[in-house]
Amino acid sequence: MAEFKQGVLTTKGLQLIALAQAGQTSIQFTGFQVGAGDWGASPTLAQLQEATALRSSKGSFPISRSEYVNPATTKLTLVASNQSNTTGGYYVTEVGIFAKWTDNTSFLYAIYVTEQDKADWFPAYNSITPSSITYSVPITVANATTVSIDTSAAGIATEDEVLQLQADVADIKGFIGYSSNHIFGLEVDFVNKRFTRLAGAFGKTPGADFDGVHCFGGRRRCNVTDGGVVVAYYGDDAYTETGALEVAVTVGEVEYAIGTAVQVMVEQPKFYYKVVPLDLEEINEGDGAGYHARKLRYYVCDEPETGFKIHPAFVRDGVENDLIYLSAYEGSTYDVSESAYVTDDGGSVDFTASTGDMLASIAGAKPTSGLTNAGATRAGFRTLAENRGTGWEQQYAATASASQLLMMIEYGTLNMQSAIGLGVVSITDDSNYNCASLTGSTSSLGNASGRAASTVNTQGETSTTETADGKTAVTYRGEENFYGNIWQWLDGMNIKNPATFADGDITEHVYVADHSFTDDSEASPYVDTGIHPCYTTGGWIKAFGYSEDFDWLFIPTQVGGGANSSVPVGDYLYNQNSGWRVARLGAQWGGGSKAGAFYLHLTDSSVDRHRHIGGRLVYIPSGSAA
Repeated sequence: MAEFKQGVLTTKGLQLIALAQAGQTSIQFTGFQVGAGDWGASPTLAQLQEATALRSSKGSFPISRSEYVNPATTKLTLVASNQSNTTGGYYVTEVGIFAKWTDNTSFLYAIYVTEQDKADWFPAYNSITPSSITYSVPITVANATTVSIDTSAAGIATEDEVLQLQADVADIKGFIGYSSNHIFGLEVDFVNKRFTRLAGAFGKTPGADFDGVHCFGGRRRCNVTDGGVVVAYYGDDAYTETGALEVAVTVGEVEYAIGTAVQVMVEQPKFYYKVVPLDLEEINEGDGAGYHARKLRYYVCDEPETGFKIHPAFVRDGVENDLIYLSAYEGSTYDVSESAYVTDDGGSVDFTASTGDMLASIAGAKPTSGLTNAGATRAGFRTLAENRGTGWEQQYAATASASQLLMMIEYGTLNMQSAIGLGVVSITDDSNYNCASLTGSTSSLGNASGRAASTVNTQGETSTTETADGKTAVTYRGEENFYGNIWQWLDGMNIKNPATFADGDITEHVYVADHSFTDDSEASPYVDTGIHPCYTTGGWIKAFGYSEDFDWLFIPTQVGGGANSSVPVGDYLYNQNSGWRVARLGAQWGGGSKAGAFYLHLTDSSVDRHRHIGGRLVYIPSGSAA
């Protein structure tokens, strides 16, 4: 079975789509060709876009069928027969789809290529039994009013016994669309600031429509012991948000006594994803600086599908996990010496590795910050998390990405403030305090998404119950305050900016890892993403960087969204300091409209700590210990 590694709309194909969208013409597919041309192992996007013909066409065929998928996608059934080929067989390394131009001439609309060792062998006709290959190709037509096929030549009937090519969409780089109702997608058009639901997400609304999809509806709050055992789920009698069991619980043959330490976590089932780049713009042509993503399609599904990858949040040092656990609440501290949770960000936190205090996830606590604790750096919060035991970490790039990807597909937007609520982003600041509100105000929402009816804000001895949007907590399927209230350190990501950093400098990269976290390093297990976050003293995100191996990352490479900051992303980026930098995500109590699920602040060094930055737990059951 072939694996087509590239699939791209040609420049003329893109032009035809533009005319069709403007109502000036319709899209009529005229046929397809198969060929044996050599495109090499890694043809460039430009080579494919500028192609006008196959490199070695072996035959032309009519299109058998055209099926409507959604307003942006048509599925074509292509059947190639060898009856006209009696001279010799060949490997099918290229497939071209042709359409009519405005002057009725046929042209190459889209091209798919692969290498010979991954191609199908198409034998010559033996004058007895013909052979055929069937391709089922979802292809973008954007929102053209009329799409048809040329019926002047009859299509070849599909034979049941024919080997149907499924992997022609395996790693496709071009314009593909899925019609399966168990795949859920979103097309993000950064240029036209437009979002289109795809496949199973088409026609759905957030909430109940996604509850039956395991990666969405399977997210649920639970109590997890330090040893990683789930002892209760939200709704169970034993479930608690106090940090300790209030009734004894038996799991298997083990009894967990009253008082057993438990954290409030969100169980996240494993899922698979695919990102399809529809339009990439080379950042600086020819210098290997990577790409701005101008239009992408994001897909997720519960089960493995051809061309989909397991999301990296579920892989730790090469070991896959069926479930991971995300912090329901922002991190507070458990004081080991006092055997008590610290709920007011007071006292002195012990950041000693192994024996020191622990990061916690409970309701009714003010998140721990760097207000008085000099050790509250990103590395300090990492230590607090790891002190809880094997498998415990603070939130890192891959785990944050899992939630980002799910929420954007469910809500059909990148601007979560417009979808779920503003979050705690409009609290008047007092520089004497950590002004974050207490955790747990979304407790009654359980596993649902939404905004709290009220949230308690404390500043010193003053306590205020807030009810307005902008001053109340939000939650995404159990994860409270993914953005707003207090910045969260983001681990597993090291940013290396140039020694002299100014607008236009993109000589260094972002490095990521999924275990053995450290700061200011590009050494293994850290891997170069090839993505360059842009220099900015502050700007609205206009584009994310694209890298095939790190297509799950949301790293801004361009800012300047314009006067309407709510699209395409609606979130902000800061990145103006030279040298090694660490990341924080989401915004604090005064973040305003800049806040959101994709808001990144890349200005801090690894020794920095602030009263408005905290951290949050994750638990990964298997993989390398910290």
